[in-house]
Amino acid sequence: MNRRGYSLIQLTLLMPVLVMLFLTALAWIHQTMAFSSNMKKQQLQHQSLTRLASRFRQDVQRCQSVSVVNDQQICLHNPDRSEINYTVTDEGIQFWQNTPDGQRIRQDRFDLASGSISKFDATELPNWISLLVTRQPGANRQSSERNPPSNQSLITELHVRSKPNRWGMNLLPDTESLPGEIQ
Repeated sequence: MNRRGYSLIQLTLLMPVLVMLFLTALAWIHQTMAFSSNMKKQQLQHQSLTRLASRFRQDVQRCQSVSVVNDQQICLHNPDRSEINYTVTDEGIQFWQNTPDGQRIRQDRFDLASGSISKFDATELPNWISLLVTRQPGANRQSSERNPPSNQSLITELHVRSKPNRWGMNLLPDTESLPGEIQ
C-alpha cells in the first residue's frame, strides 16, 4: 500500500499555526485600514485649514474695517458696503457674505477637528486681526471637550494675522481711482 497523506496529529499541529497566521494578517490589515482612515482625516483637516487661512487673509486684507463681536465672531465691512461674517461653531467656522441690502450671496463652512478651539483676536497687534485655531496635545480628536484646563499648553494648528485694507487700495472694480491711490 502506497498511500500518501497527513496524519491526524500533523493536522492538529498545523491548524493552530494557520489560525495564528490568519489572525496576525487580519490584525495587520485592520491596523493598516485604521492608519489610512486617520491619515485621510488629517488630510481633510489640513485642506480645510489651508482654505480657511487663505479665505480669511484675503477677506481681511480687502475689507475697510472689522467689527469684533466677541472672540467667536467678527464682521468685515467692505468698501462696497457688503459684509462678511465669520462665526465659530461647534463643527468649525461658518463664513457668509451679505450684500448691502442684506441678501446672502456667498457662504461656506470650514470643518475643523473635534476638540479644536477657535477664536478671533484683535489685541495681538494694533490694527490687525488674528484667527487662532488650537487643540490639546495628545487629545482624542473625537472628544467633545471645547475648553481645556488652563494649565495645559495647546498646540497651534492655525495662526493667521492680517491687516484690514492692507494695501490701502480702492478695491471696487467699477470705480475709478482717486488721485494718489494705487491700483
